[in-house]
Amino acid sequence: MEVQKKKRRIANSSAAVISIAIHVVVLMVAGGLVAMKYYKKQNAVFQVEEQKPKLERRKLQMPVKAQPFVEQMSKPKSVTTSRITANAPQMVNIPEQGEYVRMAPMPTFKAGYTNFVQMDRTLEFNSKYRDVSFGLSSVDFFGTRGKAEKVVVVVDASKSMLYDDRGGIESYLKVHEDLRSVIGNMRSATLFNIVLFDEEEVALFNPAMLPATPTAKTNAIEWISGINTNLDLVGIPEGTANYRSKKNYDIPMAENDISGWLKGFQAAVEQKPEIIFVLSAEWGNVTSVNYGISYFSRSDRLKEYQVKRLNYFLEQDDDLLTDWEAYMAEFDELRNAAIKMLELENQARFEAELQPKLVRDWDEILYDNNVELPLPPMAEEPLEVGMLPSETRYTLDEVLESLFVMVMDNYRNRGFPQINFVMLQGAGPTANSREATASMMTSDIKFKNLAKMVDGRFRYLKGQSKINNLLYQTVNDALSLLYEQNMSEEEF
Repeated sequence: MEVQKKKRRIANSSAAVISIAIHVVVLMVAGGLVAMKYYKKQNAVFQVEEQKPKLERRKLQMPVKAQPFVEQMSKPKSVTTSRITANAPQMVNIPEQGEYVRMAPMPTFKAGYTNFVQMDRTLEFNSKYRDVSFGLSSVDFFGTRGKAEKVVVVVDASKSMLYDDRGGIESYLKVHEDLRSVIGNMRSATLFNIVLFDEEEVALFNPAMLPATPTAKTNAIEWISGINTNLDLVGIPEGTANYRSKKNYDIPMAENDISGWLKGFQAAVEQKPEIIFVLSAEWGNVTSVNYGISYFSRSDRLKEYQVKRLNYFLEQDDDLLTDWEAYMAEFDELRNAAIKMLELENQARFEAELQPKLVRDWDEILYDNNVELPLPPMAEEPLEVGMLPSETRYTLDEVLESLFVMVMDNYRNRGFPQINFVMLQGAGPTANSREATASMMTSDIKFKNLAKMVDGRFRYLKGQSKINNLLYQTVNDALSLLYEQNMSEEEF
């Protein structure tokens, strides 16, 4: 009985499995028919993608520091407030000419560093003020270095560069050599110019700065190569001076009193370069031989003082007038002797095939031969003359104020240029007295302090050794020769 039950259960389960299998097969066949009916085979299509050519970035031939434009702009300082506000960009306010001195104290050498260029050093030149951007040149002018795209070199071409105590004409050959190097190493996109000065005369290589192309550099080197190579033709050649100031400056110095390096500097700032190199032998247009004191004189006040002093002595008693007349007689006699001594010295140098001797003034050869000039009679009360000797020269602050106004009037919001100074000095020891050096009246002390004020550099250009005189002469010998010469002329 039990066996039959088991067989019956097995048969039922087998029937169920077979039924399920039959249903699965039927469903698969039906699904295949549906798929065959509605599926359409698509033809193969080839799609070609357009490939854009890949451009390879070229490397810049010149190094350029890339900086996003937004970072170049000055970012106003944000301030948190309870109200919605907008920060307006700050504008640089450059005062009109004549207002510089009133708005800011003028520079002075007292206490060393000053506010001369500290008013707004944020206006220094940098890349966002440049016009060319690929002409940056490294310039090394006798040890004063700088990088700029606009360069002007101001060079002393006067006879003061050729004195015996500075090595004579051989020292000026160093100037030619360094100028050739400076000009030759400039990039072709650098704008440059050369300014020569000889006392009141100034000559520019070109009316405006020009690119340092090979042709321009060759012409500039050729232009300066003939300066001071022969002591028979000293200074700027005749007809070469071509500079006249384009502006009328409101400054303490009269226009006809601006001379030497200051006038060459004025010509340079009017071209608005980024860096200016100045080479000079002396500070002012008057330099004493024995003390080295140098200053700019007031030509009109000097003539006025000489007239007043002469009138003062003429109006005094007979004793003082006699002293004055004796002084003038001795003075004229020494001047005639000095001229004769210089003539004899140059004659000896000519016979020895040497360059002639150049002097600052006729009395220099007297100091070379240990002859001192007589002291003029002095007024017991200097104020009675009507004018003091110190009133015949410009003070240091007046010269600096003039320079400051020249720069600010030309550059305004462009910023303050870099200014470097080089001074020619003989290879031997200088003759400047301790008193003059201590009072900061010598040329090198003034240039050093001015370089500190404008955040520039100062260097010495060491010339050749001092040239000694071939003859040792006395005043009596020179006067004897003059007497004999006059006697022979009268007999003739």
